[in-house]
Amino acid sequence: MTSHTPEQLTLDEELFQADIKPYYWVNQSNNLINVTQDLTLTERRLVYSLIALVQPDDHDFKTYILSIKDLAELIGLKGNSFHERVESAIDGLMKKQIVLKTGEGKQSIVDKLQWVQRATYINGSGQVRIKLSDDLAAYLLGLNSYTKYRLMNVLRLTSDYSWRIYELLKEDEWKSKKVTFKNTQYKSYRILKVEELRRILNIPDNKLISMSNFRARVMDTAKRELNEKTDLFIDYDVHKKAGRKIDSFIFYINENIKNKNYNIDTVANDIQSIFYQLIRNGIHREKAMNIINEYHIEYLEANLRYVLNLGEVDNVAGYLVKAISEGFADFNGPIKKEETEPLHHLFLKNVDQRLKLEIDKDNQYLTETLNSFTQKLRFNPDYDINQLKNERDQAMYGVFEIIDTERRKKGHPPLLEDDITHPSAREIFASWQTDKEITIY
Repeated sequence: MTSHTPEQLTLDEELFQADIKPYYWVNQSNNLINVTQDLTLTERRLVYSLIALVQPDDHDFKTYILSIKDLAELIGLKGNSFHERVESAIDGLMKKQIVLKTGEGKQSIVDKLQWVQRATYINGSGQVRIKLSDDLAAYLLGLNSYTKYRLMNVLRLTSDYSWRIYELLKEDEWKSKKVTFKNTQYKSYRILKVEELRRILNIPDNKLISMSNFRARVMDTAKRELNEKTDLFIDYDVHKKAGRKIDSFIFYINENIKNKNYNIDTVANDIQSIFYQLIRNGIHREKAMNIINEYHIEYLEANLRYVLNLGEVDNVAGYLVKAISEGFADFNGPIKKEETEPLHHLFLKNVDQRLKLEIDKDNQYLTETLNSFTQKLRFNPDYDINQLKNERDQAMYGVFEIIDTERRKKGHPPLLEDDITHPSAREIFASWQTDKEITIY
């Protein structure tokens, strides 16, 4: 990957600041789905996040500027070395090819295409410029026969085999080919020969030779992951045998009712609700983020209900942290959040960023109000200081009331003393809370 300082970057191409969202659509030619692809899971997450930026009406590929930190969070890379790991993933992706073979023997044609045309790491900026290969245009632009799905359905998968099988079945999902299997009616199905499946999944002849291993590592893993995490509900069975050897499988395809309405708003709202409740009950914002990043959201909800239903509790925040860490609620589900869930932290980050923006806006309002009284004294040095202080405090009380009312309307947590940056505003806020006997709602 090319490295440059910002001064070395040329302006010979139009750049687009990109912010990839998990609910973006991936649109790709069916031909691309059915070719052999040699990508790691991280490389696949990376390139398909880029593909999700391609719009249906685009005529060519844009060069995107991406935040490496945001990209790392999207594709599930954590830890202090995420810059190097993103760069390594991009480097690996640039070395990978899509190999297309047509014809037989001496008349055959082997076409090798790149995934990424160019990537530029901008030193010191935390950004990367990247462009998909123009060779992919036939598979991603101006499509007639194509398959589409939301990016979040595949980013949650932890097996590359599951991802590829999801795409293969998504291609046939819309086809009305009703069939019944194990007393369940499925809307469609797809038959795949074992040989074809191994080719598409890029499984070498010397790997997963035993059918029991193949079914466990590939078929059963895909079935479990797709049914748990995507908008497809599937099952499979042996379709045909050649003697004792399995020749082909049949996949049964349905909509996944449980996950059909899984979307960023629903998940973000759940996370936001818990996040705000933790803050309302006295837990600092950073601590609340750490808690949500560690525990399963339903486990947190159960322990919140347990503590809040107790009524009067001394030091609610401390008791709540203890209840969560020790599991006071009678909860039978998962306790810890899945480490492999790349979207969870992204949703929480979006919620936290919105709250930070609101805090910044409130601080600006408070500072401007204080500055107006400083200006008043500057233009009228003879102004009675005590009177001016009383007027200032009353004006600030009014601002706190407005902020409090607006936050209540939005269902947001209240402004806290720790949120306020101006020392005088913080002092007046403490006085306002005492005078009004404000309670955390």
